[in-house]
Amino acid sequence: MDRVRTKAFSSEGFAKVPGDIETETAVVTGSLAAGGRFQAQSARFSGTHRIDGDVRVTDLLRTNGTWRVRGGVSVRAARFDGAASVGGSLSVADRLDWTGALDIRLDVRATQVFFRGRMAVGGTLAARTISGEIGALSTAGAIEADWVEVRRRKSLRDVPIFLLPPPAWNELQVDRIEAAEVHLSGVRVRRLISDRIWLGPDTHVEYVEGTIVSQHRDAHVGPESESPPPPGLSR
Repeated sequence: MDRVRTKAFSSEGFAKVPGDIETETAVVTGSLAAGGRFQAQSARFSGTHRIDGDVRVTDLLRTNGTWRVRGGVSVRAARFDGAASVGGSLSVADRLDWTGALDIRLDVRATQVFFRGRMAVGGTLAARTISGEIGALSTAGAIEADWVEVRRRKSLRDVPIFLLPPPAWNELQVDRIEAAEVHLSGVRVRRLISDRIWLGPDTHVEYVEGTIVSQHRDAHVGPESESPPPPGLSR
């Protein structure tokens, strides 16, 4: 079948659709390779999937496993568990949740963002509220929000020396953070702009614009924080 247009799309095992998929509801388990666009009211994926076109889901999108999209994604709400990769932008009208790894080539925009794991955002991560726990080396071009809380899953000082990886093993590296209020731990940011700032342990900020309400003794502010320490060493 070159193209699918139906009220309910269900697939188990391996399925390949060279063209577009348009449906009201979709439940896909196993493996799906779609060569065109994917459009649905609601969709649930479990397994390993690849979609070459854009994805548009007017209600809830849920994925579990490996989910790759070469185009952009537009949804009302999204929940990703496992590894999700988007070749364009990710637009979420309401709430975005992910556990695992999220790789977005361009921008991410949502109302609320909650996460646990790794992120790689090539552009700007923007939302009203952003809260999450970094569990692996992560990057973002910029973060913009009213309220931001990013914390490190586990401090280096809690890891036995014989298991010690490079210091940035679960650090978020971002060029700019701009928000009304920020709470950071395990974040390395070049420019931080905020009315109220709380800096936790293992936070490195090169330039600050705003009021630092609280600064942990292991938080570093100033140009000397620009370059991370060499791999294998800790401060």
